[in-house]
Amino acid sequence: MDSWRSWFSAPACHAGGRGFKSRRVRLIYSEIATGCDYNPVAISFRYTIYIKIQSGRMKMTVCGEILHNNLNSALIYFNRGLERRQDPIAIEDFNEAIRRNPELAEAYFYRGCLKDYYALRKSELVEKHENLRSAVADFDDAIRLNLNPDLLAHAYYRRGEAMYNLDRYEEAMHDFNEALKIDPENSEIRSSLNEAEDILGFYNDGITQFDKTIRLNPNDVSTYKIRGETKGFLGRMNEAKADFEKVLELTSDNQLRTEIERHLTELHNPNYWQQYSWRTGN
Repeated sequence: MDSWRSWFSAPACHAGGRGFKSRRVRLIYSEIATGCDYNPVAISFRYTIYIKIQSGRMKMTVCGEILHNNLNSALIYFNRGLERRQDPIAIEDFNEAIRRNPELAEAYFYRGCLKDYYALRKSELVEKHENLRSAVADFDDAIRLNLNPDLLAHAYYRRGEAMYNLDRYEEAMHDFNEALKIDPENSEIRSSLNEAEDILGFYNDGITQFDKTIRLNPNDVSTYKIRGETKGFLGRMNEAKADFEKVLELTSDNQLRTEIERHLTELHNPNYWQQYSWRTGN
């Protein structure tokens, strides 16, 4: 198997084989382009054979002609998206495939892979995290729609990696464990699980220390504040809210009150809380 951290595993939906001569390929294309065989699966299968053998600019030109003659086939858009690989425009093909067939699990999976791949290359924090959350939504749909079993462990792993990069360590650990149920010998998944456990343990140790400080000094405003912010970026919003309300109860500092009131206003805005992450924030 290719590296689990590569953006794109070998496409499971590509069919075809060796031994097809160029004459046979031309016959296949002729049948598709003239609409002699309108079955979408057959069209996709035959088109895939064609693109495996051909190369260069003609490949996409021919694909455009096939799409023009077979506008109802989600699989053709899907295969063109696969062929474009890391080209961002492939997302448009996956979008169209999903529009035409909302049950096409593999289209959600590969679109999620692309979103995740480009999210990690964004320099602006909010944009990066929005792309990661969008990738997570695609992996959610792919898993819900009974994704091809050959890709399922990879989908759990990729969703776990996105959750990890959003500081959602409990969710990441859940996904890594699900992936390991399918592929128990995969050392890369195991390493990611161990790393998520270590980082979550680090944060939980910090919260434990804040708890001890507050027990010794129940009026320690700054500790309530930082504990609330830590719980905020970990997604523990009810606990964070309780800490912020305690700060407002204890302080008369107008500047601090304004900051805490902003925290409460943004309580359910994940983009806001990511900035407070000890690991991925500003």
